[in-house]
Amino acid sequence: MGKLWQRITYYRHRSELWALALAKRAPCLAIYPIGIVVLFWWVIAPLPILFPILLLQNLGKLGELMLALLAIPAFVVLGFALPWFSSWCEIGTSLMFGRFTAANAKEKALTESIHAYRTRAI
Repeated sequence: MGKLWQRITYYRHRSELWALALAKRAPCLAIYPIGIVVLFWWVIAPLPILFPILLLQNLGKLGELMLALLAIPAFVVLGFALPWFSSWCEIGTSLMFGRFTAANAKEKALTESIHAYRTRAI
């Protein structure tokens, strides 16, 4: 499971870096490439929790109990994803107003993370 999560994070970071590079080329439209990538990952993140919820809907009282128990990890995932989401919104709007400091720092962090993954994978 750990390797799978690392691989997902690697592809997420690569897509974020791609969106950031595109947003830096056209800062007036920065929110669009960033928004597309962020919304894509916002949909992908809850899928491991969403699939069991969809399967448990028709089990009556047992299904309701399981849905209540699965709501806890769903809120935890949302709690972890919300700061990530809002930081990308902040980067996109700062690019639109001509401030590149946060975008450059994020680009450096993403590049280092991708490089670290590639050195571990080899």
